[in-house]
Amino acid sequence: MILRKLVAGMAIATSATLGFAGVAGAQSTTPSTPTATSQSAKCAKAESLLAAAHKRDEAVNARLTTLEARVAQLRQNGHTKRADALSKRIETIKARLTTVEARIAKVQTRVDKVCGTTPSTPATPAS
Repeated sequence: MILRKLVAGMAIATSATLGFAGVAGAQSTTPSTPTATSQSAKCAKAESLLAAAHKRDEAVNARLTTLEARVAQLRQNGHTKRADALSKRIETIKARLTTVEARIAKVQTRVDKVCGTTPSTPATPAS
């Protein structure tokens, strides 16, 4: 515990000492403006990160399906306590997943707005 604090303190002191010198040396007199290539690179990176987020979201949904099947199997075999515990975990995961999906959608709309791309997520029909 003490060793962790010592190492953390040394790391902070080193980064503070060298960090300020690095910032002072990195300052330039001419302001730089973002170029189209840097903007397109940022958009490409954002799109790849969003694709990875969508892929993970699909994987979690697939895993939830298998877990729900497991709950049904447990109930069929008479293991109601285990099924109830697993069902409670599934509900917690679904609540978190809803929050994550909302964040992904928010980021997707922001990326589409900034990068000028068409939305890649399907629109949900209005009821």
